[in-house]
Amino acid sequence: MKKLILSLCLLSTIALAGIFEDSFKIYSQDADTIFMSALSAISSSNQYEIAEMQTKNGYILFLHGSRYYLLTVTRRYQNQSEVKIMPQNSDFSQGSGVAREVFALINAKLLTQPMEQIK
Repeated sequence: MKKLILSLCLLSTIALAGIFEDSFKIYSQDADTIFMSALSAISSSNQYEIAEMQTKNGYILFLHGSRYYLLTVTRRYQNQSEVKIMPQNSDFSQGSGVAREVFALINAKLLTQPMEQIK
């Protein structure tokens, strides 16, 4: 019984790790450029509605369907940033698909509209 419980805990941890892996991405650009690209990508799509944003802390709260998602941009190094997209209510059942879609929008925005570093 103890081995069964440990096995189930291990399987659930592996499943959550896969979900979290799709929820973040590292970009080799500064945080301000990535934040503005993410804001532009989300606002240009008809699927998402921006509920709240704050440039100082680098987050965007957006609505997809009836669920809220939080996108945060964090500066890792001078020219490296990390973007995380997580469901606001901690329901990860559909979060990774939305994250992949938003990352694809951000990547497309970065390719079509290259920006200079914001100073």
